[in-house]
Amino acid sequence: MRSFTQGKPTSETYFKGTGCTHSMIKLTKYDFSLLTPPPQGESNTQAWLDSRRGRITASKRAHMIINSRKTTLNRMMDEMAEELKHPAEDGYSGIYTQHGHAFEKQSIGEYNMMRLTPGEIDTSPGMVIHPDFDIASATPDFFQGDDITGQAKNPAKMKNHLKLLHFGVKMVNAAYYTQVQFESFVTGRPKIVFISYHPEAPATNQLYIEEIDADEAMHDQFRTKLKEIEWMLVNNARYTVKKIAVGVDAIPDLF
Repeated sequence: MRSFTQGKPTSETYFKGTGCTHSMIKLTKYDFSLLTPPPQGESNTQAWLDSRRGRITASKRAHMIINSRKTTLNRMMDEMAEELKHPAEDGYSGIYTQHGHAFEKQSIGEYNMMRLTPGEIDTSPGMVIHPDFDIASATPDFFQGDDITGQAKNPAKMKNHLKLLHFGVKMVNAAYYTQVQFESFVTGRPKIVFISYHPEAPATNQLYIEEIDADEAMHDQFRTKLKEIEWMLVNNARYTVKKIAVGVDAIPDLF
């Protein structure tokens, strides 16, 4: 893991090149030693859930580090630190998530029959950790060849599938778009295949395939934010948030 500290920390430390000031206050310490390595080629197992604890994953927290308020990021870091202290819980109990997992193999199978691009499909890539950031991980649904990462979505509601089909993932669902870009960033694969599948849609509209290039501007944002967040976790710091005065405190010279 890289260290971004320079010199001795002070009560107020400026993170070089970011314009961010961090308060060195006592918080729940993030214990990097509690991070567990991911199981090889597994997903949705207890070992996989355990390895997600305390990390920024493509599906769970990646969207939070893009354009989030500092208070949101502070809460996220506190949650990450606390998460490492407890056994992982099953995060896949919702009906929409269950629906998505139920059709995942079928949707990837449909894509495999329809695709025009070459390359062997690996449907068990497992969790990947970014080579520079141990706190960043992703579990793509499949790899294709040497340069493609794939994500399959299976919306429970047909209208959501048809929106993706007509307008594309970036316009319809920012969280999905951030997820696939984070998977590209973490794995180092410059090409993305996003698919959406709904078995009850008209036959010609059941499968939507979108090929997406790596968004380098967004990848730069990931890198910048991860450097900041990792620095703060190492130094037990958080973003400084200005308090907004309300009520009589907001009226100067009232008394």
